[in-house]
Amino acid sequence: MATTSVRKDRFTMWPTALACCFPAILIVLWTGPFDLAFLGVPVLFMTWACSALLALGITIFSALARDWRRAVSMSVLPLATLVAIANAGTIWPLAMETGERIHFQAMRRSYLEDVSKLPSSGEPRFAMWHWGGFGIGHAVVYDESDEIFLPEPAWKKRVANTEVG
Repeated sequence: MATTSVRKDRFTMWPTALACCFPAILIVLWTGPFDLAFLGVPVLFMTWACSALLALGITIFSALARDWRRAVSMSVLPLATLVAIANAGTIWPLAMETGERIHFQAMRRSYLEDVSKLPSSGEPRFAMWHWGGFGIGHAVVYDESDEIFLPEPAWKKRVANTEVG
């Protein structure tokens, strides 16, 4: 009887592993094309929620059976999920920005090659690479004039027919 109880009351590693992997996967989804994030994030959230609910159920049953090690180790995922939900306003933009920065660094050489191929027409060169978006567009913009942040720059006429305009 004692060996069965000891075997059953042990630390479980999968909730901790998932609590670390789910945020990392969210960042990875944002490193790819927007369609990947658009389709992958809901699947990730559903998997995350189901895993957290399963771990919560096992936590409750383990606590009722007085399997304390298992109950504590299983509670990691529901608690991490609760913290993530409570801080969604911080975690969501942080994951998106981190993923997009990784995406940009991976594609940077390609963007520089594209910029070097732009024709020199006497006006400052402008290029935009669309990453996609839903409601809010995500893109990389190259503005040789460096006027993009000025209140009334001359480049507005040049980019009037683009998403930036």
